Amino acid sequence: MFDSHCHLHDERLRGITSQVVDRAQHAGLHGLLLAGVERDTWSVQDELRRKFGSPNFDIAVAYGVHPQMVPSLSVSQLHDQLVALREAAQGRLVVDGNVLLAPHAIGELGLDAYSEQTRATLMKQEQVFRDQLAVARELDLPIVLHILRTHPAALRVLKTDGIPCAGGVVHSFSGSAELAKEYVALGLHISFAGGITGSHAPRLMAAAQVIPEERLLVETDAPDQTPVPFRPSLCEPAFLSAVIETVAVVRGQTMLAIAQRTEDNARRLFRLPKPSAEPLRIPNQP
Repeated sequence: MFDSHCHLHDERLRGITSQVVDRAQHAGLHGLLLAGVERDTWSVQDELRRKFGSPNFDIAVAYGVHPQMVPSLSVSQLHDQLVALREAAQGRLVVDGNVLLAPHAIGELGLDAYSEQTRATLMKQEQVFRDQLAVARELDLPIVLHILRTHPAALRVLKTDGIPCAGGVVHSFSGSAELAKEYVALGLHISFAGGITGSHAPRLMAAAQVIPEERLLVETDAPDQTPVPFRPSLCEPAFLSAVIETVAVVRGQTMLAIAQRTEDNARRLFRLPKPSAEPLRIPNQP
């Protein structure tokens, strides 16, 4: 299994990260992607990658400026973030005397209209979105998209500006089957998180049925979006099997088939080698 999107660098997991990684490996995961939020967290991601990554457990990273961060940043601060992003993407960003390892992807980037504050800054978000897309296209890095209640606008930007040849993923997909097909047509993957395990997720389940198997991904978005069987705990990558189980049921496939296919897809997208860990296994659900 491969968790295509999580935030182990989140302060809520500070102090227990080692146990979280241990539980993920014990659950059968072979790797995960740490999604970026803003410059101050990139060095934490880099530290986790160096500390916990191994031949048996891949830690990929994405650096980006999350759209929810845009309202709190001035124009000059955003400029500095984007300059730093380009340097980080090229393996040239120095933090506390250390050069950050180059990322596997750019993100999270996108548009967010969830709150009044983010809705009021959509024009500002769009420019930051376009700027990060340009970096990804220039360096041919895949993109990790955060799109919340802004699908028409996001699709317009993606179609107008274009995505990198390396492709990308719409993380924690929240739209309809018809929307999913539009993103797939652009060359993007679709990833499902814990929301699909809820009793009120028929739209997500319908979307999961139509994704071509080579474009399907799964994630936890830890420490958020805990799958139903594990609530009310903070989410962890070890809980990924619950997402896989639901996707397998709605697609009429086995958990093993979904786990293997989504791991293969993630490794291809983020340009990771095949795992050298023990054969993939799926734990029993609680």
